[in-house]
Amino acid sequence: MQLLLLTAGLGLLSVLGAQGPQLTPAHAQELVGRWHIKLWAGTFPIPVKRRSHPIPPFTLAMNELQKLEFRMNLTKPIGCIPFKLPLDIGPKPGVFHTWYKYRIYINFLPGKQHAIAHFNDTIDFSKHVMMMLMGRSLDEDPEAVRTFEEFAESKGLNQTDIARPPPLEACELPPDS
Repeated sequence: MQLLLLTAGLGLLSVLGAQGPQLTPAHAQELVGRWHIKLWAGTFPIPVKRRSHPIPPFTLAMNELQKLEFRMNLTKPIGCIPFKLPLDIGPKPGVFHTWYKYRIYINFLPGKQHAIAHFNDTIDFSKHVMMMLMGRSLDEDPEAVRTFEEFAESKGLNQTDIARPPPLEACELPPDS
């Protein structure tokens, strides 16, 4: 389930058609570092009890092929399982492509401590939207939350579609991963 959320979430790391001057397309080098998923929303059929399941932090790094790479350790009964998703850098700032050929948009909020990642595509003949508010720290930022809520609403989602997962630190990524 976490893998689906993260694949969709990072594969979802897109902010398609980010509206308004408060969002700035992200360049790959600006995204490098550790991030936390603060909020997420989407149309994928995820059971309600799983929507608020704790999510570990993730890292965005440049890999040896000079691709931006999403890295997260997933907690499984057998232990921590590393998950990596390379993202091709698109033709415009803020646009990234997964190997599935999905387009992901990532835009910074003012201050570049928060970003919105957005995915909007057809999977298995159904149109899906997935987005997340990611932050460099666990600090609360009401303005970032408000911006994310407005963005989600502009993409056809409701306030009830927004999940607020608690952080999970049990499966830390090593600093050099």
